Amino acid sequence: MSGGSASGIAGIGNAAPPRRIRVLPLVVAVFAWPAVACDGTHGHEQLPGAIVRDSAGVQIVENRLPLWGPGDEWTFGHEPEFSLGDYFAAGAAQDSSHLFWRVRGVAPLSDGRLVVLTPEGDRKVVIFERSGAFSNSFGRRGRGPGEFFNPQHLQVLEGDTIVVWDFMFGTVARFNPHGNLLGERRIDLGALIEAVRTPTRGPGETIYQPLPDGSFLMEAVRPDWRPPDEWGLYRPPTGYVRIDTTYAVHGFGWWDGQEYFHGDYSWVPFPLRSIAAAGGSPARVYVTNGDRYEIHQYTATGTLTRIIRRGVEPRPITAEELEDRIQTVQQNFTAPSWTRWERALDEHWKRRTHPAIEGMRVDPRGYLWVLDDYSASQWSVFDSRGRWLGSMTTPTPSFYWIGEDFVLGALFDLSTGVQGMAGYCLDRKGM
Repeated sequence: MSGGSASGIAGIGNAAPPRRIRVLPLVVAVFAWPAVACDGTHGHEQLPGAIVRDSAGVQIVENRLPLWGPGDEWTFGHEPEFSLGDYFAAGAAQDSSHLFWRVRGVAPLSDGRLVVLTPEGDRKVVIFERSGAFSNSFGRRGRGPGEFFNPQHLQVLEGDTIVVWDFMFGTVARFNPHGNLLGERRIDLGALIEAVRTPTRGPGETIYQPLPDGSFLMEAVRPDWRPPDEWGLYRPPTGYVRIDTTYAVHGFGWWDGQEYFHGDYSWVPFPLRSIAAAGGSPARVYVTNGDRYEIHQYTATGTLTRIIRRGVEPRPITAEELEDRIQTVQQNFTAPSWTRWERALDEHWKRRTHPAIEGMRVDPRGYLWVLDDYSASQWSVFDSRGRWLGSMTTPTPSFYWIGEDFVLGALFDLSTGVQGMAGYCLDRKGM
């Protein structure tokens, strides 16, 4: 268990290498799993499908069965309501201005138009009608007012205020949908470093996730930590903190970062990694180490309130999956020789199961979405009390945005590098 250190326990390390996505009709499936034991706790409480225990003021929610019964499952439309990026026309004659690369964020405006943040070329923020028709664009590369060096995050806040967060700890700029600059602030890097730095903690390189109130999550590092000298696997210690607008620091403990090999060939085929996600009202922060189905829920100020678990057996990595991933690594990275890396795989990489958790998102209503299986597009949904509602197969394995009644699925064609997005209706069944 981790409040200060989560070694041995389970976004946004690097995600799994992208794969070509084929959009399929949605099938919703609900799974039941056996309970898992928990010791050193007291104060049992029975909830439908779950056992809740209290340990030193922290609830431990052991999810056994989904709360969704027949007919209660959330469902998606079988076909996309709209699509952008000409992903579905990849390979056909098309206007290249409608193609996307390196999309950093997509969010809807209240009138249904979509705001797309992409750092390619000179256009930084592009707004499209749902039909795919171009509406307008604004922003350009630079350091002046309303310009971006390397935009990283996009938000659309109340009143259709568009917020763009620049690279590292740069400018946070606010625009209206016409592209008029409403204002901007610069993060005080000196104040940030002074607030975060301690003898055993330093700030990471950039913002991990911005929040609607202007605060943001960021990773922290241990400045005195060094990787091992010998060949083998390691996971660097990673901390997560929230920085509010007064530069107060709220910590969420130390976790195990992305799994690497020591040496020049550091890529692990299916790496374990810690993941953080935040959202809802009041805001909650969730962190997992990814190696077992366990998620810690915190208040925005860093108080651990719940540990959420499901008794799920790790999914085996098939020989076909491993071969495909090795080929993907070797095709997308440059190395003088792969012999040493392949030998390291044989000698040091003994785990043959997928990470228990491959991603997390918190939607605006505060529901936690957990990516159980990227290849099968399988997500589980939990409410703010940590209760497992159920699991479902989604139209795409990842999302740019999850809303009240529709989602924006992220698409990627590995062979061309073209990205796209598709909007699907989401029926929450009155919840």
